[in-house]
Formats: sequence, structure tokens, C-alpha cells
Amino acid sequence: MKRINVRLAVLMTAMMMTMMSFAETQDFGGRVLDEKGERMPYVNVVLLSLPDSAFVQGAMTDEQGMFKIVTDIKQGLFKVTSVGYQTLYINAGEGLTIQMKEDTQLLNEVVVKGQMPKTHVKGDAMRTTVAGTILEKAGTMSDALSKIPSLEAERDGGVKVLGRGDAEVYINGRRVQDMKELSRLRSDQIQHVDVVQNPGARYAASVKAVVRITLKKAQGEGFSFQDNAGFIYQYGHTLNNNLDVNFRTGGLDITASLWAGRYNHYKSMQEHELTYFVGPDYIKSNTSQESQGIWKSWSPQLQVNYMLNENHSFGAFYKFDRHPSSDYNGIILTDNYENGLFMEHSESRVWQDETISKHIFNAYYNGKIGQLGIDLNVDGLFDDTKTPGSTTETTKDAIGGSTERSFESSTNSGNNFWATKLILSYPVWKGNLSLGGEYSYNHRTDAYTFTSTNYVPVKTTDTEINEKSSAVFLEYGRSFGKVYAQVGLRYEHLTNDYFNFGKKEDEVCRNYGDWFPTAVISAPIGKAQLSLSYRRDIQRPAYSNLTSSTVYVNRYTYQSGNPYLLPTYTHSLVLNAAYKWANLMLNYGRVKDALTMSTEPFPGSEDPLVSLVRPINSWEDYNQFSIQLSARPTIGCWHPAWSVITQMQDFKSPTANGSTITLNRPWFIIGWQNDIELPQGFRLNISAQWYSKGDYTNFRMTKTRLFTNIGLQRDFNLKRLGALTFDLRCSDPFHTNKTDAIVYGIRELTTHNPARRTFTLDLTWKFNEARSKYRGSGAGEKQKARM
Repeated sequence: MKRINVRLAVLMTAMMMTMMSFAETQDFGGRVLDEKGERMPYVNVVLLSLPDSAFVQGAMTDEQGMFKIVTDIKQGLFKVTSVGYQTLYINAGEGLTIQMKEDTQLLNEVVVKGQMPKTHVKGDAMRTTVAGTILEKAGTMSDALSKIPSLEAERDGGVKVLGRGDAEVYINGRRVQDMKELSRLRSDQIQHVDVVQNPGARYAASVKAVVRITLKKAQGEGFSFQDNAGFIYQYGHTLNNNLDVNFRTGGLDITASLWAGRYNHYKSMQEHELTYFVGPDYIKSNTSQESQGIWKSWSPQLQVNYMLNENHSFGAFYKFDRHPSSDYNGIILTDNYENGLFMEHSESRVWQDETISKHIFNAYYNGKIGQLGIDLNVDGLFDDTKTPGSTTETTKDAIGGSTERSFESSTNSGNNFWATKLILSYPVWKGNLSLGGEYSYNHRTDAYTFTSTNYVPVKTTDTEINEKSSAVFLEYGRSFGKVYAQVGLRYEHLTNDYFNFGKKEDEVCRNYGDWFPTAVISAPIGKAQLSLSYRRDIQRPAYSNLTSSTVYVNRYTYQSGNPYLLPTYTHSLVLNAAYKWANLMLNYGRVKDALTMSTEPFPGSEDPLVSLVRPINSWEDYNQFSIQLSARPTIGCWHPAWSVITQMQDFKSPTANGSTITLNRPWFIIGWQNDIELPQGFRLNISAQWYSKGDYTNFRMTKTRLFTNIGLQRDFNLKRLGALTFDLRCSDPFHTNKTDAIVYGIRELTTHNPARRTFTLDLTWKFNEARSKYRGSGAGEKQKARM
């Protein structure tokens, strides 16, 4: 008992001493503003003791311009510094408002933040600064990207550069493997975004555009976390949550993440009209389709980075994607007419499930030995997908006869992929010379089986693809005063061996190599900044488009891939111009063997009414031309953004009546975004995009559509518990985002997609937040994307 009393006394003494130490601390802090009264993030604040001016403690302002220093001294002096502003010395205190003044004695190469254009030319890219602007309050990273000129980002999908197509996205030099990552990261983590419309030779020739995202430099050490909960309601409820936990000490940086979600908000409703001729007979099928799926998934990931010093860092990244269920149910109603007379009505109930397991791995070394820069990456991707499905169909003809049939299928596919990439760079002739190589190998399997109560013109398949891809490149860039120029040349060779049931099919195999030149020149002209770039690129078909598997839709419609597809080649010329808050982009492309979707008679079918929907290459080369003009001024608390985009082409397509049509009607997009900062820390977002009629490849948009969005945001300071962001939105509140189009081909398809408003709510909690230092850039990225 005596020993217990002694321990209790010691514990009580320690608690008293701790309480006394807390009672003796002093909280210093406040907010830093610029001359216009706007908040200034990332300002350095140092506390100096009096009277000796010795360093006590330092801090940096957050996104709200706030800082806080907790110390045991009673009085001191603040030293406040920021690039482009005069250094201030003021007496330390609590709840201070510090207003900075611009330094007029700046060196020429230093740009004052208030004078920097939000989008400007930077080497081979158009750079948009996000930190310190209203863009950092956009919400998710995808939300911020969608507000940047020429970018179109889906909340749970990819990123497109208008006029160029899908973009390859990098975050701090690491290639984004899963585009959903963009919806898990927050806009206030971004420092700046570079948009490259004609990437250089170091990127794969199949890369149409590149978006490079640089995050803010991490501050502080120890543990931190961020948790984001998302809620979506449309036709049902969707819930998802992402938790990031980070530990940082010295050069070691470890981040563990867990994402889990159940998607049940989306429903697809479409109406189609398929028309064609069989001899002299005119056939028309009217189809209405409604489908909904419940998609479940969870995804843990771990990344480790160690920075030995500023010249050497290495790390590894591992992610496991598990989709235990993707339950899809749909109903398809079809009425068939021949020469205007009703023939039959069919009702098909479709079910499909999909189970996916995917392992993604990356290891890298990024360093510098003397003046030699080294960037080495090794990647792996291993996945397995199982997709069982069934269709139950009832058909009633014009005289009352009824027929029932059922069709069951199963598809199993998998990839075993490895890739490596090495880039060496060295200063040569006052510029930078880069050379490197890339190699990848993939073993893909795809087995398809089915059973049917009636005859169907389908075959089982068991395909195997062994594909090897190798590339070498040379790239040189240099500044000549204010002019920057970069040229590059890349050679890629691909060997593709195709087997079906173990037998090699030589007519489908591929063995070819190509040269891909690139060039860019940028320079300021007066207060305007110009950039002109050229690139020849290639788009290889996705593996899903090369499959021989055939999906049963109903007795008259099947869908499949096309193993005979050729790659698409494009010569692209892009001109960019930026002046203050206005931007202009001109893009010309010459396209060969473009990939389109076609509806045509099923080859070998005994019934001429049976159709096959599959991808094909375009008949002829064609030209594309697009223009985009955008403006993003700042008017007090109002941050508007206007944009006008138009695209023109001369695409030729066959039609149902046997003639050829030239699809050359231009289409326009007019956008207006508004971000308004309200009192009490609220932010209001209102945007609208109007789409005109027009042509795109073999699609003709036949009606205009309008997409609107309204949102309200607010940040809550939880003090020692971090910060909470509330983000509520409603998309398409007026049901005007409807699509009507004609898809031209041998069999002509008219399609209509209705719309429905969607509500989303995001809650993000950040505590002692830190950013990842991961520098892996990834290898074989475009090969992986094809999977």
C-alpha cells in the first residue's frame, strides 16, 4: 500500500507540474492580409525574444492567412516575411491583423503575386496558379481542374483537354493510376497546374495531353490525417469515405489510405431508334432502355518515400483495388417495324455482375549525381475480372404469338503487366538534354463462354495476347533570352502476338515501329505570352476494344470488340496565347484511322435483321480544328469565368441509304462560372454550360442542351482539432442536360438520353495536415490505361 501511495504521489506531482506548464504558456497569433485586405497564405512568421532578438519559434500562415505560436515567453517581436513584400517587425500579440506592403525594389525575375496572371506560358505548358486564388476553394481536385481553361474533369472519372482528348495526369511527378484519386484529394492542396496540349518526346506517343499537378510543400512533422465523407443522391443513395493517414519525420514520409464506397445513385435511361434497309425493305426498331447498378468497392494503399537529401530520393507505392460486386440490372423494350408495319415487341431483362481484384505497384529512384539527373521507375499491374451475365427475353409478334428465350454468358479476363522507364538528363549548351527508354510486357487472357436456349450467331473464345512495347527518346530544351524552345524525337516498337484456343492468328498479330517528332517554342510578345507546339501521336485500341467476345443484347442486337482494329495517328499543331486574365487556344489536327462505333449487319448471321455494334476505323483521313477563348477576371469578391469553344471537322461517314455524308457542322460550348465569396466564410458557386448542335466524328448532336450547377461551401476552424469543410451542391436542377444525337453508319442510330438533378454533400476533416513527398512518375502508363 505504501508503494502504491508513493506512485500516486509521484503521478499527482507530475500532473500538477504539467498543468502549471500549460498555465504558463502564451498563445500568439493573428491573420496576415495584403494591401487589398485579402488573406495571404504561406507567409513566414518568426517570433523573436526581447531584448536580444533571439529566434524562439516559427510558423507559416494557412490558407486563411491565419497563424498561431504557442510559447512560454511573455513578450516578443514578430518578423513577417513574404516574397514580393516588405519585411515587417511588430510586437507579438494575440488576435493581430497584420497588413503587408508590396516591395517596389524587386529584382526583375521576381514576380509580385498580385501582378501574376492566373494562367501563363511556362516552358511547354500553360500554367495556372491555384494557391492563393479562389480556385483553391473549389472543393475536390477534380472540381478545381474543371475550372481551368481547356480542361474538362469528371468528379469520378478522367480529365480531358478540349480539342485533344483524354489527358495523362501527374501529381508531384507521379502518374495517377486511378482517376478517382482526383476526387479524393482537395483543391486547397494544389500549388499550380500545368496543361500540356502537345507533350514532348519523354511521354509515350499515345499520350494526347498531359496535366501536371504540383501540390503545396508540406509543413511540419509527425502524424496527420484527412477524412472525406461523400454523399450523393440522384435515383438512389451513394456513400463513400476516404481516410488518409500520414507520418513524416526527417526524410521519411509514409502515407496510408483507405477508400470504401457503395454507389447506388445512378440510373441510365435511353431511347434509341435504329433504321436501315434490307434490300428494298425499310426496317425500324424503337428501343427504350432503363438500367441501374449497385457498385461496391474498397481500396487500401500505402506509399513510402525517403529523401536522403535534396539530390536523392526513393520510394514505393502499392495499391489494392477490390470490387466484390457490381450488380447491374436493366430492362430493354423494343418494337420492330418493317416498311411501316408493326412486326413484333420484345422485352429483355438483363443482369450482369462484375468482380475485380487489382494490384498496382510502383518503385522509383529520383536523384542527381553531379549534373546528371536520374529518374528510374518500375511498375507492375496484375488484375483479374469475372463477369457473369444473363438475359431473359420474351417476344410477341403482330398476330399474338409469343416466344421466350434465355442467354447466359461468362467472361474472365486478366492482365499480368510489368514496365520500366529510365530518363537521364544533363545540361548541354546552356540547355537541358534528356534521353531515355521504356519497356513493357503484358500477358492478357480473355475467355468467353455462353449457353442459349435458341441458336445465336456467337462463338466461344479463349484468347491470349502477349504484347511487348519498347521505346527510346531524345529531347533538348533551352532558353534563348525570353524565348524557350524544345525539340524531341521518339521511336516506339510494338509486338503483339494473338492466340485463340492456343492457336496463333497471324492476321490479327501486330509488329510495327514508328517515329514521333515533337517541338515547342514559347515567348512573350509585349504583355502577351505565346506558345506554338507540334506533335505526331498514336492511339492504340484498348484491350476491351480488341476482344473477340460478343455480348447478347436482344435477339436482334449484339455487341463485340474488333481484333482487327488499327491504331489512330494524329498530326497536331497547337497555338496558345495568354494576356493577363484572358487565354486563346487554336488547335489543328490531321487524323488517320479514327476509332468510331458502328452498327452493321452481323457477319455470317442467317437473319439479315440481326445487328452487330462494334468499334471500327474511319473510312478516310479527316481534319479537326478547334478554338477556345476564356477569361477569368477578379471583381472584388466575385470571381467570374467565361469561355467559348468551337470545334469543326470534315469527317466522312456512310449512311443507311448507301450514300456518304460529310459531317462538318461546327459545335459550340459557352460556359459561365461564378465563384462568390460571402460573409461569414461562405462561398457560392454557380455555373452554366450551353452546348449547341453540331458534329463530332460520326455523331451529330441534334438538339442543344444546358448543364447548370449550384453549390455552397464553408470552412469551419476547429482550432486544435483541425478544420472542417462543408460542400453542398445540386447539379442540373432544371433537368436540361439532355442529349440527342444521330450516330451515322451502315445502320443509323438515333439516341436520346434524359437528365435528372443530382445532389452531393462532401464533408472533409483535416487534422495537422501534411502532403506526400512521393516522386514516382510511373512506367508503361498508356499500356496500363488500355487495360
